[in-house]
Amino acid sequence: MSDPGRGYGQILREFEISPKKKLGQHFMIDPGLLQGVAALMLPDGPEWVALELGAGIGTLTRELCRRAGWVYAVEMDRDLGAPSARMTGHLSNLTWIWGDALLVADLTGHNLRKEHPANPLALVGNLPYYITSELLYRSLIPRTPWSRLAFVVQEEVGERMIGRGGTRDFGRLSLWCQYRAEISLEKRLPPGCFVPKPDVGSCVVTLKMKESFPLSEEEEQFLDAISRSVFSRRRKTLANGLADVIPDKGARVEALESAGIDPSQRPEDLGVGGFVALAKALWPLREARRN
Repeated sequence: MSDPGRGYGQILREFEISPKKKLGQHFMIDPGLLQGVAALMLPDGPEWVALELGAGIGTLTRELCRRAGWVYAVEMDRDLGAPSARMTGHLSNLTWIWGDALLVADLTGHNLRKEHPANPLALVGNLPYYITSELLYRSLIPRTPWSRLAFVVQEEVGERMIGRGGTRDFGRLSLWCQYRAEISLEKRLPPGCFVPKPDVGSCVVTLKMKESFPLSEEEEQFLDAISRSVFSRRRKTLANGLADVIPDKGARVEALESAGIDPSQRPEDLGVGGFVALAKALWPLREARRN
């Protein structure tokens, strides 16, 4: 039997594991890198409970288990069952969950909160690029009990997550990341950090979740409708991009102007505060349509 601490690359070779391109598999195997990424992702303390997405063969999982009280590791590729068992079978604070992260993972954290009512919860992982945006929206737009989100993502996605109003990087993803959390791009990871090497760079992004918000939950649903509408028509002005939300152009232009928002602006010009003001300005018109 091989020692669980042996070289991760040797484990891959021993089990003849070839990363699957269709699943977006890119493994981190350098021990020093894994320790550093885990330290950025998760504070060190037995009170923490982490849900790890895209756990692979468990290389990052091992480091997370050294820092957290309990880790739930989600992986859909059952071919990784044997090497992950070799890597992590000795850990007593780990539960494996096999399935698609978008389908089986508790992305809202509510089930995890029932199991761990008093613990801070973290959603973390080295995310397959093809599910990143959808996963982020599912874990950010509804209110959740997460205290912290931390992911390895494609560098271009990380830039959009931290994008500021007035720049072309600002979009729907930027809005929701910054509305919900204090976000930081912690570390850039060149392609050579992964096996196999991806075509682009990656980065570690952390989100410390806020405890209060300027909009009610119902207003946040309206904000989501607004953001979907205007960012699907980025080249249109706000006055025209909001047609799906408020059909009466005269009414929406008047509401924008009364809130000090220039109807000729484009959505990336606003920033998070501007979108909050936009939602509040249009809310009475939305309520009038419903009545």
